[in-house]
Amino acid sequence: MINYGELYYDHYCKFLGEPIDRELYKNNKEMPSIQVLKYDNVFEKCLVYNTLGLSKYDEIVGNNVEISMVVDGGFNSAGYILANTIYYCIGNEIELGRGVAISGIESIDKRFAQKYDKRAVYLTDPFAFPEDYSYVCTETGNKDGRILLAFFISQAEYEYFVKYGTERFEELLEEKNVDPFNVSRLSMV
Repeated sequence: MINYGELYYDHYCKFLGEPIDRELYKNNKEMPSIQVLKYDNVFEKCLVYNTLGLSKYDEIVGNNVEISMVVDGGFNSAGYILANTIYYCIGNEIELGRGVAISGIESIDKRFAQKYDKRAVYLTDPFAFPEDYSYVCTETGNKDGRILLAFFISQAEYEYFVKYGTERFEELLEEKNVDPFNVSRLSMV
């Protein structure tokens, strides 16, 4: 049996080095925990938060996947919001992949939402990482794991995404040259 925890951890170490911190999150006693690993010195003035343990829920979320989030601020809240967003997706059996947005982060951390004017988390394919970072392969090739990138978006951006869909939303991100790692950036909409 493949130990996906080890597989993803080794993958993270290969690309990001050793984590500087880790936090353990549990939704309840019956469900497996999820760790959020924190990395420094990957992107200038940013921290990278990576989940470890989400792959245990592959049948619920539809993919063998883990999530990375890069932020240049909100360091005390980012991991907590990410973990709670994931448990919300698990609880509501939301299939995780490119073009998924989860609103309502103000119910997780009201002060963060107000300070940064961000109300949702958006998932997409990783960028700014090396190309090989996106996929995790087993030695036998039986099953590949995948990494998604999460970033915070405003309520207006969320509504634009809901109205126009993934392609137009991501085209607008590129057109407006949005830095999704910048938590305090103004809304592009």
